[in-house]
Amino acid sequence: MSESVHEHYRLLLLLPKPWLVTEVVEELDKEKVSVQVAWPKRSKAPCPECGKLAPVHDRLPERSWRHLSVMQYRLELRCSLPRCNCPEHGVKAIATPWAEPRSRHTLHFESWTIRVIQACGSLSQACELLDLHWDSAQRIVNRAVERGLARRSLEGLEAVGLDEKNFLKGQSYVSLMTDLKGSRVLEVVRDRKTTSVVKLWEALPEGVRKEVVAAAMDMGQPFILGTKKAAPHVDIVHDRFHVSKSLNEAVDKTRRQECAQLAKNNDDTLKGTRYLWLHGNTPEKSKQRFEELLEVNLKTAKAWLYKEQMVEFWEHSDAQSASEFFGHWYRSAMSSRLPAVKNVAKSLKEHLSDLLTYFTHRITNAMTEGFNSRIQAIKASARGFRSFDNYRSRILFFCGKLDMQPTIETTTIHS
Repeated sequence: MSESVHEHYRLLLLLPKPWLVTEVVEELDKEKVSVQVAWPKRSKAPCPECGKLAPVHDRLPERSWRHLSVMQYRLELRCSLPRCNCPEHGVKAIATPWAEPRSRHTLHFESWTIRVIQACGSLSQACELLDLHWDSAQRIVNRAVERGLARRSLEGLEAVGLDEKNFLKGQSYVSLMTDLKGSRVLEVVRDRKTTSVVKLWEALPEGVRKEVVAAAMDMGQPFILGTKKAAPHVDIVHDRFHVSKSLNEAVDKTRRQECAQLAKNNDDTLKGTRYLWLHGNTPEKSKQRFEELLEVNLKTAKAWLYKEQMVEFWEHSDAQSASEFFGHWYRSAMSSRLPAVKNVAKSLKEHLSDLLTYFTHRITNAMTEGFNSRIQAIKASARGFRSFDNYRSRILFFCGKLDMQPTIETTTIHS
């Protein structure tokens, strides 16, 4: 190869001087091109710690880094990295301008891989397109997330959401914190215990944590106790989604019990009606049947009515009027002969003060719940996760809105 070709590759690879391209090997049968990169002999090298020039101590065994393909050929960089003998920091391998420490891929290749994974939404599909091993792709994802978290700005964070997501089969969960205004996942930790919630709060720098004024969550004790322990100044808001969910479950439980009683008398009035009671808006084709069911003296219809009445709670303009409405609703619910509804009413009464904080902050966990489908898609494409660390990285990669691209230094080619 002529010297001009070597210089041509040096410029294409954006290698700053005094780095040299000493050899270009074309292995056409293997569809591969190898570019040999070297630090000039008898040239001092910069210490990776302080940047001061120091004599070269020795050179490490040759390593390779995968780069972006050139035409249809796989391109690799090869180099025996020099180690400098810094008077202050000792013998250190110098930093490479084309890759991060401990990486076997160049910055350009990692940048392209991140874009492909984001576009595919699936690690396995991206690996197939890039001809990349799954472990290598996961390491690129891990580095990208670390990079993004280091750069992330939490300025202006005032309201967060806390929720749980299923991890492994059975009763295995993770807890996550979201930025309700920024629509992003902030952190994911193992389990849904009080200690897990404390870890979520401690993931925020102390100064940022003090600026948070409200947190939306369900009425589970771990989220309440963990928040009171780690961020006692934060107002807890039990959002309407979980209240609606609890009442829906009460309606469904009432329906199942009543359906079983009616079936004993060969009455199938409630058979096949489950989704009619749980629909927010009844489909047009089912409206007539649903209206007929409401005319029948059914316990399920009464439970459904209590659920619908509770919707008015959230439409009040202030906490005082909402509290008065709840008092009337609660007394009516407790006088009913609907055990499932009464149990929910008691729970809401116990948490009334944290329900009324909604009228101060007007936040809900709807956005956090919206990540359910995205996280479920991540799990499905991965065929599930056995490693929590990989699960966390993948959630933050796709849902964290992180700036994950590596910084690629450019070099001046023309003066």
